[in-house]
Amino acid sequence: MSLEHLKGSVREAALLTPQERIEFIRKDRWIGYAAAKDILSKVQDLVNHPRNLRMPCRLIVGDPDNGKTMLLQECMRRHPKAVSESDETRLPVLVFETPPDADEGRLYSAILTAMRIAHREDAPPEKLLSKVIDGVESLGVCVLMADELHNMLHGSPASQRQFLASLKSLLNLLRRPLVAAGTRDAVRALATDTQFVTRFEQLALPRWGVNMEARRLLASIEQMMPLAEPSNLAGKELGETIILGGGGTIGGIVKLAKKSAIAAIKSGAERVTRKIVDEALAEIRSRTVDAK
Repeated sequence: MSLEHLKGSVREAALLTPQERIEFIRKDRWIGYAAAKDILSKVQDLVNHPRNLRMPCRLIVGDPDNGKTMLLQECMRRHPKAVSESDETRLPVLVFETPPDADEGRLYSAILTAMRIAHREDAPPEKLLSKVIDGVESLGVCVLMADELHNMLHGSPASQRQFLASLKSLLNLLRRPLVAAGTRDAVRALATDTQFVTRFEQLALPRWGVNMEARRLLASIEQMMPLAEPSNLAGKELGETIILGGGGTIGGIVKLAKKSAIAAIKSGAERVTRKIVDEALAEIRSRTVDAK
């Protein structure tokens, strides 16, 4: 059996049992396409950025399910938590999720939770802030990453202003860069603070169209799916169906490709066909309608 259509590290997985291969496919994996690589490089540059009075910030902007969270997680994976010879824990990259109805206290609580520091969520904000500062210093955090920044818009206008003021003040105290990720609504949220927004360089994750870049993405996805036979996902027929069926987001495209690959294993076809993709897409759409 020739497995030349797979990456070298995936060829061993192709020899596993059907259930083991399905579990392999279901696991999240980083896909290094051009836009993501460029953004990741710019974000990683901040890890070793010298401490200045006005630290640089980045805002990763993209539609829902278009790879923002995965990009932050990949940066954290490349700069993992480590324990030094003196038994000190170091956490270079800290990712936390912006809480809904965010205000000063919830901001600090979200950061403390990400650092796994015990605290009372209803404690006075000044006490939570003190814990945040101590935690960031003791863990050697170099970059803070706020996912789902648009969540702040769920709060009242007063809460939103308080949240942004607290975030700006925190960055000034810590002298650490911030990478935020969110939808276009996050841009609108930041724009309410005309001084703070100027610190952010916007990094866009565009939607996918039926083009060569998207076909390269599909070729990369196929190389990571342990099927016995090549499927040619990047070909004209399957490529267009998967890109459009996935809604033009990397999350939707990967979900449809994975579901199709799993169906190919279960059916014994060992390759993705147009019929398999159509059936997988119909099931996804049916479940989406039921969820509504």
